[in-house]
Amino acid sequence: MSDGAPWPGHALGDAPPAAGVAGAAAASNVDAADSLHSMLRAHSQTHAEMARRARMAQRDTLSPAVRAEWRLDRPSITPTIRRNSSAPSLRTLDDGLPKIVIGICAMDKKATSKQMNHIVERLLRYGEFDVIVFGDETILTQPVEEWPLCDCLLCWHSDGFPLKKAQQYAVLRKPYLVNDVMAQDTLLDRRRVYRTLMDSGIPVPQHIIVDRDNLPAGQTDPEGFVEHEDYVELKGLRICKPFVEKPASGEDHNVYIYYPHSMGGGVKRLFRKVDNRSGDYDASDPGNVRRTGSFIYEEFLTTGGTDVKVYTVGPRYAHAEARKSPVVDGKVVRTADGKEQRFPVLLTPQEKEIARMVVLAFGQRVCGFDLLRSERGRSYVCDVNGWSFVKNSHKYYDDAAGILRMVILSAIQPHRLLAAPQPLPQHPCGDMGSEAMEGSQHGMHYNMSMDDMRSQAAGEEDKPEGELRCVLAVIRHGDRTPKQKMKMKVTQEPLLALLHKYLDSKGKQAKLKSPVELQDLLDATRMLLDELETKQRAATDNVSSGSPQLGVDPDTDELREKFRIMKTVLEQGGQFAGINRKVQLKPLRWSTPEEGSGEQPRCVEALLILKHGGVLTHAGRQQAETLGNLFRNVMYPPSAGGGLLRLHSTYRHDLKIYSSDEGRVQTSAAAFTKGLLDLEGSALTPILVSLVKKDAGLLDAFGKGASADIQLAKEELYAQMTWDPATSTSMHSEPQLTTPLVSPPLSPKLEPGVLPPGMRPLRSAGPSEDGNGASLRLTGRLGSCNSMSSADASVTARTTAESPLDTYTLDAEPMPGASNIAGRPHIFPMPENPLALLRQLHELLKLLVDQLRQKCLEEPRSDDRPRGYSALTQDPKECVQEEGKPCSGEKLLLMFDRWRKLAKAFYSEKKKQFDISKVPDIYDAAKYDAIHNQRLGLELRPVYATARALAAAVIPNEYGIHPAGKLRIGSMICSQLLGKLLADLASMREESVQTAGLQHSDSSMQYDAMTDLRNMAVSGNGPSRDAPSNGQEVEGGVEGASNQEEVVGTEPDDGEDDAVLHRLCPTYAQDINSPFRHVRTRIYFTSESHMHSLLNVLRFCQLGHEGEAPLLGEDGQGVLHDCRELDYMTHIVLRMFENVTLPLDDPNRFRLETLFSPGAAYDPTEVIPAKKDHVLPVAPRVPLHPEGANGVALARAEELLKPLSKPFKRQGDPYALRSTMLSSQQSEVAVSAAVGAEGELYTQLT
Repeated sequence: MSDGAPWPGHALGDAPPAAGVAGAAAASNVDAADSLHSMLRAHSQTHAEMARRARMAQRDTLSPAVRAEWRLDRPSITPTIRRNSSAPSLRTLDDGLPKIVIGICAMDKKATSKQMNHIVERLLRYGEFDVIVFGDETILTQPVEEWPLCDCLLCWHSDGFPLKKAQQYAVLRKPYLVNDVMAQDTLLDRRRVYRTLMDSGIPVPQHIIVDRDNLPAGQTDPEGFVEHEDYVELKGLRICKPFVEKPASGEDHNVYIYYPHSMGGGVKRLFRKVDNRSGDYDASDPGNVRRTGSFIYEEFLTTGGTDVKVYTVGPRYAHAEARKSPVVDGKVVRTADGKEQRFPVLLTPQEKEIARMVVLAFGQRVCGFDLLRSERGRSYVCDVNGWSFVKNSHKYYDDAAGILRMVILSAIQPHRLLAAPQPLPQHPCGDMGSEAMEGSQHGMHYNMSMDDMRSQAAGEEDKPEGELRCVLAVIRHGDRTPKQKMKMKVTQEPLLALLHKYLDSKGKQAKLKSPVELQDLLDATRMLLDELETKQRAATDNVSSGSPQLGVDPDTDELREKFRIMKTVLEQGGQFAGINRKVQLKPLRWSTPEEGSGEQPRCVEALLILKHGGVLTHAGRQQAETLGNLFRNVMYPPSAGGGLLRLHSTYRHDLKIYSSDEGRVQTSAAAFTKGLLDLEGSALTPILVSLVKKDAGLLDAFGKGASADIQLAKEELYAQMTWDPATSTSMHSEPQLTTPLVSPPLSPKLEPGVLPPGMRPLRSAGPSEDGNGASLRLTGRLGSCNSMSSADASVTARTTAESPLDTYTLDAEPMPGASNIAGRPHIFPMPENPLALLRQLHELLKLLVDQLRQKCLEEPRSDDRPRGYSALTQDPKECVQEEGKPCSGEKLLLMFDRWRKLAKAFYSEKKKQFDISKVPDIYDAAKYDAIHNQRLGLELRPVYATARALAAAVIPNEYGIHPAGKLRIGSMICSQLLGKLLADLASMREESVQTAGLQHSDSSMQYDAMTDLRNMAVSGNGPSRDAPSNGQEVEGGVEGASNQEEVVGTEPDDGEDDAVLHRLCPTYAQDINSPFRHVRTRIYFTSESHMHSLLNVLRFCQLGHEGEAPLLGEDGQGVLHDCRELDYMTHIVLRMFENVTLPLDDPNRFRLETLFSPGAAYDPTEVIPAKKDHVLPVAPRVPLHPEGANGVALARAEELLKPLSKPFKRQGDPYALRSTMLSSQQSEVAVSAAVGAEGELYTQLT
């Protein structure tokens, strides 16, 4: 066989039977002397025996799956290998063997790249290969017959590469292909890529393929394709927004992400990196999909703002790196040398199997693909790129060169694998001094102990309490507009037609929220308003002309005014994007069709409910961003590896941000995240979709069994606030249930004789109840959660604190600042003579309404729409304040309507009763206008001061009027959140204990990689750690609680694991002083009710524990006792520190620090923002834990709080560090020696 002639049967995975081009020529003279024949036969037998031994050794070591994959499961057959006389003996195997010629057929930009040069350089040092780079001139201009000959071909496609010519060369010369050139056509078409992935059983995101190739003329969409404003659908398979739109061509990188209108709408356009940008968000895009070609539409998977790129070298080697996802803010984070910043992360066993399957499915041994780690706990492949190399990792270059050597030798000269390879010479950086190597992977991980690394990372600035392990924060949303609601009965046919059009499947109501639905309502409203105004003008003309027949109808005038308000609300902002308006139409009366007519019943009257307002203002967004910035700078000490951004960028930071379902809360969470991670851009929609998770069950559901108790607390509170000693009566209307949830039956009433004269009886349950509906004995649901015995649980709840606040018996002595009504529970705080304040507020409201009415009459009539502001899509600086007009685009008419409805609802002239439930709404509106609308010249200061004094008594006492009641209500509202917080803390404690146990083991940091690989081959899995048999554990609850209590966790179909995170891979990490350090951060954004409830639980959790001191310190109790308001951006922070100098079983090793801020709780009539931008500052945090103790022991906090929480189901951590990988690392010299000794085994298993 002549030089360059191909071996038959060369395909990926088929090894040619001979040595190579230079050593593959047959003996030229078969009739030579007998001595030459004898020598050839001897060498042939020698090589046959070598091949037989190699196969036997491999079969004995490898798993059946690996043996089958590499065709090593066949019986050993002695091959007939023809050698020339230069073949060496076994004793001198490395002397004179011909070198294997490796051809690199790729564009020069790729073939001579820095990464490729590193690997080629290492291959050449083995002394077994010659490398030929074909070059652009040869590839592009010369016929394939003139291309250089080679034994092994490294060939891959890139821009401008003639793939067809390369395929012709492979067919002509049949070199050994490391990557199958014939299969690379598949990589150029994303449709074929996805089909190949699915055919191979590799998980991909749910998607549809809209193929417009070969459509008939005039047809733009394939059959069955439907586009809706919030989803696309193909043949019944629906993909809802947010979704990703990918062009079919793998070379087209213009990928679009479409967001739903409920989250701000718009489109994010991703593109190839240009400078430091890789994507831009356009909030004004209507969101219509492209139709100029074929596209794939797939669901958008939330991945915590990170992408993972996996690089394979053969089916058993995968290196993974994570980077900031471009979908967050489109900014590319780069290193000092201009490279995109990426960090190596560990792959799970399942992800390693995915990597193996991708290699085999596409026939590309050297391959890169994109992996999405969904927060549901699953991983998906979303793109396969073909030939890819890791940048700036000498360890990877060493591994890749070693594996490529093994792959090529096993295919072309397998007998060389039994000889120990020459030691790989030190690469150039090996000549660097030890000082230059310090902190790198080579100089640190293999020679430093874990204690050394911890000390080096901590420095001298660490606090005495130890290492920061966990940061938990519960935060209220930012400043918002007042929430408003308008109800009206409608009989107009256009509105009834909308009811029938959008009626739900149960026939109960029609909810109008989407832009199309609201636009239909706005069109109908404009039409009806025009008709009513036409009638009004006609009636006015009749009156002016003296005609007695027709006049102005008061009912019609009121209806016209409501339609004007609805039109103004719907037109506000100029667009319907966002989460700020909702309309409900509920049927009230149905027509009865005549029997036998066949007609369907139709609604003839409906109740229209318009909800608007309650949206985050420009000030609220700025508050949230500023607080995020503050957290980044002060919550994470510099000793934690350079602060938060360093922790986060190196994937040693496990961050998750949760929000309730309310729009203002979600937007606050996104703005906080922007400040916390120092993200760019004015729009929050991409951040909201990518990084904020909604959890309504955890943070939104109000009541949770506490509704009846809250109602009883309100009855007592309202009765005392309106108690008139002169008439011995209470002037209040009955409080309404705050939630439609089914509540427990109310307790029987007390005898009327028990009450003070004239006071209405309150629902109570006898001597064990105090009129609050909350038992003074910790019984009922609270007792069922308690781990104490039933006898202990029924003892009278009391506290050891000596604060007058803790006095709650009916015969208690009068206390300053309390209600002090004889025979009734003392309510604190309570202003002196609250009834007089209520009457004063009523008069002030009438004056304010008159002022606004006059301003509305003086305002010139204009159809110009005010410039609205959306905190979701606009920067706070974009909010324009128009002189003489209300802030944020609110019209004077709406402002007048807001105060008119509040004044009317607050006091009933007919019943002579106050509705105390309106006090929080009045205070909310008064503070909003005092902050944003002072320049309108309204008398706001007295309204604000009076409403604030009343709200200080109403708001906190709606959640219980004494400690036991506050604890009972609080535990029912926030039990799920409390269980989640305890599970977060317990998770980090467990990880710390496991890591510390490995760190202090007697291992000398020497990791037997080959033993671990053999174990993986035999078992088919990676090293595992001990885990519960059911694969999950329950945190935050007492033993046995899971059998009685509902276990709170993620949705069943979600499968999400809160422990899912990226783990830094220490073996490949560079310049990371503490690769094992890991800090968990969980941020929970919620509303005011959860803040009150959680604080009450922290204050009074010791009740029922005989002789137990409060969890909070004396100063902390005083802070909460004097706190009158939990304003916007109120937050509670729990930080857990680990004192590594204490034994693992010491209860003080883990300590909990509790910080509290009442938010922007300043008087806007006294505190003027420095920039006059309406942004009140957030009060600094103060410690609540005992002074001088640096927190309380975690064990003690769990003992007091677990009985009040619901257990949270926490899955095992799928990305946990393996114990063998934690315990030690192996030096490169040892790895190299193991490679030489194990040969093909290393190739298969690495």
